[in-house]
Amino acid sequence: MKRLLLLFALPACVTGAAMRERARAVASDVKLAHDQNADTCAGRELAVAEANLRFAELELDQGDSFRAEEHLALAQPAARNAVASSKECGKVTVLIREKEAPVAAPKVVLADRDGDGVPDIEDLCPDVPGPPENHGCPVFADRDGDGVPDDIDRCPDVPGPKENFGCPWPDRDHDGVPDKDDQCPDEPGPPDNHGCPRKYTLVVVRRDRIEIKHQIHFRAAKSVILPSSYELLRQVAQVIKDAGPAVRVRVEGHTDNVGKLDKNIKLSQNRADAVKTFLVRQGVNRKQLISEGYGPTRPIASNTTRAGKAANRRVEFRIVENK
Repeated sequence: MKRLLLLFALPACVTGAAMRERARAVASDVKLAHDQNADTCAGRELAVAEANLRFAELELDQGDSFRAEEHLALAQPAARNAVASSKECGKVTVLIREKEAPVAAPKVVLADRDGDGVPDIEDLCPDVPGPPENHGCPVFADRDGDGVPDDIDRCPDVPGPKENFGCPWPDRDHDGVPDKDDQCPDEPGPPDNHGCPRKYTLVVVRRDRIEIKHQIHFRAAKSVILPSSYELLRQVAQVIKDAGPAVRVRVEGHTDNVGKLDKNIKLSQNRADAVKTFLVRQGVNRKQLISEGYGPTRPIASNTTRAGKAANRRVEFRIVENK
């Protein structure tokens, strides 16, 4: 089996090595063209050779021999043409003779077929208008502004990195983490968790609320949160931060019916405010939080039993806005 795998792998290695040798040959021609001042006499051919050589080398590094072959097939003849066209572009030695009496020369109107202001004799693209600083050739457009010219940009209307040929990296779960970096590419999750959904042990996220698995504990008749509830509240804070700035949560305080109504409403409000303050200290944006104390007005169990009263003394987290 190992010999069989080696036989399959050998042609790919040979092909890659051969193409790298071709790439070195093209690079040598590009250097020679530069030395012969091809920027002036064969600028377009030189630009085509350099661009396609650059992409062929990048594709070879990525193991894409097929695409590398396509770019080498464009780069090689362009480089040779640049060398051939630039042989007469080298520096010319000028012999200065004694100044003779000037002879009025006839006025000559130089042809300019494309009307770009660059005479055909100096225009490297005489049939296509372009600015003088580009030798009369058009400057390649870059519609998406990603720094990759449209002529070699595989996604010319969507910005993407040069190393991906101007295309954005795929992101199947649309969580902002590219599939190449996403350890859970089919499940959305935050970047700091490598694109995987965070696992919460003490809370459950519902459509309209953040459900907590344990009560939040306070000092008796006070709004001081006990340390036993810190980890639970840290997970609530993380849920809100992971949900993003569009989510707003109402922190609701509730009590049983023991005592005066106004004192219970005040206590429930103070407890809701204390929880809100704790969440803000954990990094939640204050603008995402509302605190409201309802006292005993919204019971979820009967206040005639000890268990019912304990259930009614609670804090709830309601999702009130999610745009």
